[in-house]
Amino acid sequence: MGERAWVRKSIYGLVSLIVLVIIWKLLSSTLGWSDPQYKTASVEEGPLSVTISASGTLNPVKSVQVGTQVSGMLQDIYVDFNDVVKKGQIIARIDPREWQARFEQAEANYILAKRNHDNNKMLIEKKFISPAAFDQTFSAYKSANASLAMAKKALDDTVIKAPVDGVVVKRSVERGQTVAASLQAPELFIIAQDLSDMQVETSIDEADVGRIQEGMTASFTVDAFPGQTFQSKVKQVRKAPLNVQNVVTYTVLLSASNLDLKLLPGMTANTSIITEQKEKVLRLPNAALRFKMPDADAGAKGDAKGDTKSPKAAPTGKSDKTTASPSDKSMTKPYVGAPKAITRKVWVLEEGGLKKNPVQKTIQVGLSDGSASEVLPGQNGESQLKPGDQVIIGLQKSGGGSASSARPSGPRFF
Repeated sequence: MGERAWVRKSIYGLVSLIVLVIIWKLLSSTLGWSDPQYKTASVEEGPLSVTISASGTLNPVKSVQVGTQVSGMLQDIYVDFNDVVKKGQIIARIDPREWQARFEQAEANYILAKRNHDNNKMLIEKKFISPAAFDQTFSAYKSANASLAMAKKALDDTVIKAPVDGVVVKRSVERGQTVAASLQAPELFIIAQDLSDMQVETSIDEADVGRIQEGMTASFTVDAFPGQTFQSKVKQVRKAPLNVQNVVTYTVLLSASNLDLKLLPGMTANTSIITEQKEKVLRLPNAALRFKMPDADAGAKGDAKGDTKSPKAAPTGKSDKTTASPSDKSMTKPYVGAPKAITRKVWVLEEGGLKKNPVQKTIQVGLSDGSASEVLPGQNGESQLKPGDQVIIGLQKSGGGSASSARPSGPRFF
């Protein structure tokens, strides 16, 4: 009797377990307990700006390099860094003794040549000398006069004067140093003419320079003043290319007002040039455009326009490179000549009974700033999305993280 009761209890327990499993399956299917957990983001309305970012260097708009045309020892230096100088002010002096001696020698040769010329002028009038002799003394006189002028200029060049009004931003020499002016004048000082008016010289890649025009709004930041943004405009796009290791860039100049003299020459500026801007658009994150549904049986209802084809599984790897089509690249980096409207597909969580179901929708996207894209109206003038819609940007991992696509299951062999 006891053995029969044990068998009966075992049967009742097995039947109860089967009933519980069936009930669990039904509830899970109805309430979505077994569905994958999606990571979502909201569709929002707001401004959208397409920008080009690059780094550059702050420099004075006008700076003059002061050198010397004569060689010698620097006898005196009268200015230093940050000194304000006026045009014509003496800023340095080269030892003039050698050049003074050369001038006196040239002067003596000039006096002798002039006397010979004056004497021959009287003699030629009386026809005591031939015209050839007169021409010879006249040539010597002109040559001596030119040598004297050159010696006088060289002597004057030993006194170095400021060519413009400004501020000394660089001094390259010391008192007692010997400078040699041979093929190229040595650099002694650099004078910035006006530090209140500066500019940012930045290098722009050849793929982006076509979208930049003079007058565009820009801004930049410097590490010396974190959190502060300086407004700017595009002053000039130089047409001279710079080729560094087969990378072609173009120099773009941005204005930089520096009335309070906070900005200093040589600072690194992180620039941002606005090429296109809209004040109010419907936008969604670019992660939603890259998301691919990993499993066709995940409960998707298909495209809102009747397209019931399920997307293929996304390849493994980083979520930023899940596709290699040209339209995907345009989402992160728009190009001139690219179509204004690009057809894309996104997955949206919508209410469906007791649970939310992912629905695939076809949308038209326009501008992109690299992180968000503009949603354009469809052919009927209405968009498939509206503010507040939850678009899927990834899958929640079991450990609390997220993934933009499914990863292959099974053991790893590497």
